[in-house]
Amino acid sequence: MTVEQKRFFLVAAAILSVTIFASQAVFSAFFETILFNIRITSIVFVWLATCVSHFLVMKAVTDTPSAFNRVFMTQTMLKLFMYMAFIGIYLVITKGNENALPFTLHFFCIYIVFAIFEVTMILKFVKDNSGRKTDNVKK
Repeated sequence: MTVEQKRFFLVAAAILSVTIFASQAVFSAFFETILFNIRITSIVFVWLATCVSHFLVMKAVTDTPSAFNRVFMTQTMLKLFMYMAFIGIYLVITKGNENALPFTLHFFCIYIVFAIFEVTMILKFVKDNSGRKTDNVKK
């Protein structure tokens, strides 16, 4: 595992912890109907998807820098489909009860937090390694 990947996972773990606590505070204050377990499950799901996606993108960039655009866009599309499936499965299981809107808003907020984090980290890595030859990419 590279230094960049270790840094990413440490920061991701910190964001995961802060997000869980912030989610509990904010969404419990405004939406009493949403279940705590599904909030935690959705946060961990998005966190895991972000970490796996980031790891695969970084590996592709390190191995073949020219593959970055293709790999990043494919990973983003696959994550969005997974997220839609996750929300759809939840809505089907709960039959669109009163928790549907709070759950969807919560999931959207979590997605935004982790998307901003991931894109920021990837842009920093690409900026630090732009113009370098394949064998000189920071690992």
